[in-house]
Amino acid sequence: MKLSKRLSAIADMVEPCDSVTDIGCDHGYLSVWLLENGICGHAVAADIRRGPLERARASRDDHGISDKDMELILSDGLKEIDPPDEGLKNTLVIAGMGASTIKHILSDTDRIKNIKKIITQSNNDHEMLRKFMNNIGYFLENELYVLDKGKWYVTSCFIKDKKKNSKAVIKYGLLNNNEYNLYLVESRERILDRIPLSSIDARNNIIKDLEELKSAIL
Repeated sequence: MKLSKRLSAIADMVEPCDSVTDIGCDHGYLSVWLLENGICGHAVAADIRRGPLERARASRDDHGISDKDMELILSDGLKEIDPPDEGLKNTLVIAGMGASTIKHILSDTDRIKNIKKIITQSNNDHEMLRKFMNNIGYFLENELYVLDKGKWYVTSCFIKDKKKNSKAVIKYGLLNNNEYNLYLVESRERILDRIPLSSIDARNNIIKDLEELKSAIL
């Protein structure tokens, strides 16, 4: 199975572990790929809709994976998924949705208290999500930026740790991709060009943000 660029970014962040839970699994491609490549011994593919689960079932069956190794669960976030036992190596993946939805899912901290690694791929508001993850005890360890079909995807890897990320990292990310860094700068410059000269406060805010971003990149 060949993964898309955005799914490959997620897969690259999954280290060998006992179990992976994929919330918003769509076709189940990630779980299938991880199992076939021996990255995990067990996978849970979950979605709030039956359609994606049926597509994931088809992917599982096409690749000869047993229902014991790859469970399919109809669930609103983590509500129908049993929390992992303490001490297990496990990874939670939440992708293909907005930051506010991811935050809502992870706000049930009792269900994630034993989860060692959380990988997110939010559609928006990455700053808010990074700050929230720090507040609930997860440190941004790595971040990948990939351009897939004309859209940038930000994949964030958080590990359970008392360490806190800096304000600059929370606001802009790890900035470890020159192409993505340039995209961030140019997107702010385009916003600045569209703000009328008479809107002094708005222009000053963007100019300040742009200067802080360039400083963080350097």
